[in-house]
Amino acid sequence: MKSNNIFIISFLTALLTVPTALATIPADTTSPESTTGKAAKTGAHAPTVSSPNNETDIAAETLPKPLPLPETEYAGRNLRSEFMSYTIRRTATAGDRNAEWNYLPLSDFSVRHTPAGEIYSTDVEFPEFWADRIVILHTEGGRNSHTVTFNGQTEGSSRDSGIPSEIELRNGTPRSTNYIEIGIPADTREPESALDDDRQPLSDCFLYSQPRTRIWDYEVSATTEGDDGRLVVDVIVENDYSTPETFGVCFDIFSPDGKVEEYGIREITAAPKSRDTVRLTATIYGAGKRRWSARNPQTYTLTLFIRHGGRILEYVPVNIGFGSTEYRDGNIYRNGEPVEIRYAEYASTTSEALRKDINRLKKEGFNTLWPQRPQPYWFYDICDRMGMYVVDQANINTDYRTDDPRIGGALSNDPAWLGEYLARIEGMYMRTRNHPCIIAWSTGGDSGNGYNMYKAYMWLKKKDPARAVLYRAADGQWNNDIKL
Repeated sequence: MKSNNIFIISFLTALLTVPTALATIPADTTSPESTTGKAAKTGAHAPTVSSPNNETDIAAETLPKPLPLPETEYAGRNLRSEFMSYTIRRTATAGDRNAEWNYLPLSDFSVRHTPAGEIYSTDVEFPEFWADRIVILHTEGGRNSHTVTFNGQTEGSSRDSGIPSEIELRNGTPRSTNYIEIGIPADTREPESALDDDRQPLSDCFLYSQPRTRIWDYEVSATTEGDDGRLVVDVIVENDYSTPETFGVCFDIFSPDGKVEEYGIREITAAPKSRDTVRLTATIYGAGKRRWSARNPQTYTLTLFIRHGGRILEYVPVNIGFGSTEYRDGNIYRNGEPVEIRYAEYASTTSEALRKDINRLKKEGFNTLWPQRPQPYWFYDICDRMGMYVVDQANINTDYRTDDPRIGGALSNDPAWLGEYLARIEGMYMRTRNHPCIIAWSTGGDSGNGYNMYKAYMWLKKKDPARAVLYRAADGQWNNDIKL
């Protein structure tokens, strides 16, 4: 961590000069996942895109040879909030995965080295109670690409060493030996080549399960109206059965001092093999006096759970911070008050070290952490609880020709890489968007500028208009909300 790098953000309105090139940016909002398919692998550059400085395009023969696109695709990964599904209420409340029998860590891998890369393999016996549940492989590590094969069948693949991948294993057999292979191909390190990485190729792998009537994802709004809070939770639920199923989507919410504030249940009948959204609402009296901020982190605990057939099948805990984060007129506001951000660049090591560092940094006057890439789940949970703002930065950190402004020069101005950039932006956003500690987004580290960074900025502004979007390497261009 660079504790001596102290930065004070002065929230003066930035002069945003929109280049003429913006007029040539396509208006479509194609899903990032779809842009990484076969069409994106042609390596062709969009011929109508102007350069960032509105210069005439340079003939193709004067450009460097196009950088090869990744061989590994994004396929079969669950793109949603990162959460743990618990089967025991007390472990959900404590956030204690190690005490949860639905959590099965994987560490005893054998490794084969091949010309195409490394293959990590292990045998695992599923618990008997997973017989009628959906098993999910959670994978983290310091390598950019990986593929997952389960019992001889390819289940999915992903990239981005900053975002955990979650891939469902559908053909497992409880109380029998199941075979997992995680292949780490010798693929390109782009667009994260600028970061030194001493992490192990696989640093945190585990299995967990969810019921077949389950919480798929959720979107939280926790605003205040006078002295009270207004909680709105849109819960995306899934029925994986081949028949209609009726079940309850339930919640309760506890105050920062452990008092139950509200609870409720909504019954739903879901069609076979479908997803639906259930809206849960509640007025939380007094929450307007306990609004969340880094200075005063009043964190409520929301628990979502599914009741089916007279039994509770899963618990999902969520941190809640009432109040608002807003970017307007060149300033960031929390709960209507301007925030003077003092940030430290930070890379987490352990949860214990993070707690100590937050206490020290707060005494030194810092209120924000700005990591170079997405961090482990516990990083955001601790920042929610201890009161530290976070600028969440996408894992885009390339040093490839960053000073070449031509189309196809810098990777950030190579339209063939747009799908990879947007997949990383979307993965970051979907994973942490509900955390109260997120004060702003960053589209990446110092990676040059151009078409891909423009589109990344536009994607985030459309998905989350309330938060600021930052890019320190924008060099005065319009894709940075605050001039540092």
